[in-house]
Amino acid sequence: MRLSLEWLSQYVAIPEAIALAERLTMAGLEVEGVERPAEALHEVVVAEVRACEDVPETHLHACKVFDGQGVRDVVCGAPNVAAGQKVALALPGAVLGGKAIADATIKGRRSSGMICSERELGMSDAHAGILVLPPDAVPGTPIARALGLDDTIFEVKATPNRPDWLSHFGIAREVAALTGAKLVSPAVNLVESGAPVAGAASVTLEAPDRCPRYVARVIEGVKVGPSPRWLTRRLEAAGVRAINNVVDVTNYVLMELGQPLHAFDLDRVHEGRIVVRLAREGESLTTLDGKPRALSTDDLVIADPLKALALAGVMGGSTSEVTDGTTRLLLESAHFTGNGIRRTARRHALHSEAAHRFERGADPELARFAADRAAELFALLCGGSVRAGAVDEYPRPIARKVVPLRAGAAKRLLGVDVAQVEATRILVALGCEVVGSEKWRAPSWRPDLSEEADLVEELGRVRGFELIPSVPTGMPALPTPLTPDDEAVAAARASLSASGLHEALNYSFVSPASLAALSADAGAIRVQNPLTIEQAAMRTTVLASLLTNVRSNLAHGAASVRLYELGRVYLPGGDTSPAREPRRLAFVRWGLREPMAPEQGKAHADFRDAKALVEALADALGVSLTYAPASDAAPHLHPVSATAVSLGGARLGTFGELHPLAAKALDLPRGVWAGELDADALLGAAKLHRNVTALPRFPAVLRDLAIVVDESVTVAEVDAAIRAAETSLVEAVTLFDVYRGQPLPPGKKNLAYAIRYRAPDRTLTDAEAQVAHARLLERLTAQLGAALRS
Repeated sequence: MRLSLEWLSQYVAIPEAIALAERLTMAGLEVEGVERPAEALHEVVVAEVRACEDVPETHLHACKVFDGQGVRDVVCGAPNVAAGQKVALALPGAVLGGKAIADATIKGRRSSGMICSERELGMSDAHAGILVLPPDAVPGTPIARALGLDDTIFEVKATPNRPDWLSHFGIAREVAALTGAKLVSPAVNLVESGAPVAGAASVTLEAPDRCPRYVARVIEGVKVGPSPRWLTRRLEAAGVRAINNVVDVTNYVLMELGQPLHAFDLDRVHEGRIVVRLAREGESLTTLDGKPRALSTDDLVIADPLKALALAGVMGGSTSEVTDGTTRLLLESAHFTGNGIRRTARRHALHSEAAHRFERGADPELARFAADRAAELFALLCGGSVRAGAVDEYPRPIARKVVPLRAGAAKRLLGVDVAQVEATRILVALGCEVVGSEKWRAPSWRPDLSEEADLVEELGRVRGFELIPSVPTGMPALPTPLTPDDEAVAAARASLSASGLHEALNYSFVSPASLAALSADAGAIRVQNPLTIEQAAMRTTVLASLLTNVRSNLAHGAASVRLYELGRVYLPGGDTSPAREPRRLAFVRWGLREPMAPEQGKAHADFRDAKALVEALADALGVSLTYAPASDAAPHLHPVSATAVSLGGARLGTFGELHPLAAKALDLPRGVWAGELDADALLGAAKLHRNVTALPRFPAVLRDLAIVVDESVTVAEVDAAIRAAETSLVEAVTLFDVYRGQPLPPGKKNLAYAIRYRAPDRTLTDAEAQVAHARLLERLTAQLGAALRS
């Protein structure tokens, strides 16, 4: 909102502008900018045109202009310049609109200055002719002072809970409370004449829950025309465009008091009857912006017995619009509940000044005063006469809230005492009234005051929060101990980061198409009001989010993508819950294995990289995982690489290369490696505090073992068989080579292992190691059909 300090000063004495801006900002009414229009009109003064003659063969005029100090020659091209006028003269040295004014010679005539139009002065877009000032303007007077532009404008940002800050008088109340200055209310000296209002207008409230109060006044004999300069100047200072005297009066009272008003052409209101009701099914209305609106049955409208006239509290309609021929007005000053106005404004994408105020909670007690204030101005500026009385339908007056304020409340909540005398002074200055022991009645314009803490906040705010001393706490701040789950999460994150992955944080909303591409759309919970189609479903797999991240990174030219996310998925719930929300730990890898390493710069990530980070994660968490083919259980993964990960015999998750069909559906290239694990099970099994064993006292014996097995025999089966044999001597097993091809027959493969034997209580002899090695080969031959490679 734009706040004119000149206008504000009509109600309260104000301090210096910058000091006031700081005080208001500290009190919660943020001053975002300070503007001084007069600074742009430096070296522009009132002048008198004493002579004016045409320059032959041009449209120009050679003028003699008195600037208060002497007579200047000025060449002017405006068609309306004439001798005897008082004008705005920009002297040499002035800068208007970025253009410097200097002495010049135009068509052979000397010109020392420029006679200005409204556009050149920054007042409006009018440029058809020069601005002609009133005859009583004194030459030499700075133009800013003569036009009332010697003002300071604040751009203020009112918080949503303070609708009273959306008017000049409302802010004047705040300034009076903050500074202790006397507050002067706008005076209303309304003269009523003619027959009672009841003979010309009536009001019926069919929806009193949406419109608790409706005030109507009738003004007759009005003449629609331009507003006086003082009124348009104040509206312009407040950022409101002047239209005509009728509309300008309603806008003026709005910016002055904060009460939205609307003027109907009474002759276009059938029988002068106003009906406040909900819109009917299929009803429509063309609003003042010329757009037809299909109304909802939730829209509150102002109507007559035949038709809707306006969207209540939002915008008027064209059927009852004031025109140049209007002579009778029906003035509306009503109170509408905020929730309904908010729904209507958003439904029709109409953000008006009226809706802005009603949404936040206008003052219901202001409706009659604002109507009287506007009626007085109509009579003064539009030549109208005001019918006696007003229609004021207020069937259930809104009670003002009574709020407790117990002794010591300020000390408990602010940490500082506020003397009773000072607390009383502040609350009375804010408009509160004492209603009993430790109880206050909040003013009607403060809907935000409902609890004791609200009154305490007002005490601290008006006194100045900066006056509350900083006091060290009496208790040292102790860190909250980590839970086992916290420790496990930290260890998992550290491991994945050490593997070169970056953590991603995604929304839980994903595209239904991405879930379908991963065969994970069964039972997916749909969002009823999604922001976009890309966020229309709750994810059933974290991979849907991560693979979207991969696509985005590739679109930006990434050479490698390494991401992981620990987050929740949303699965269909049972009878007692709409959804289950287990945690999943997912990862994706694509691209070069080591983009910055010259010797590996062209090698792409493969199965070994994916399995390595899973094994590193298991090691960091102290758990033992097993692996098996999972082509049947993971349709989103390539069947050749799909791997099932198990923990203690239970399926933990899968990893592998993304299936080509899934990659195509997600607009991804081949070679994306992805995995997802049950985070709750994995983290719950973590053993981070491990027992330490002493270093071996006796040396180990190393033996290599190369065996030929069928292709159907998995490495996991061989590894399990080796570890089960001679468990007291086999200490470590490492697979270091897999070979297929000649001279091996088809369907066979060679597995080469390094096996370390060690006895815990003695030095193992070669003979003992050889016996254990032979028995191991016998076991592998018996169980797996293995043969020693010759």
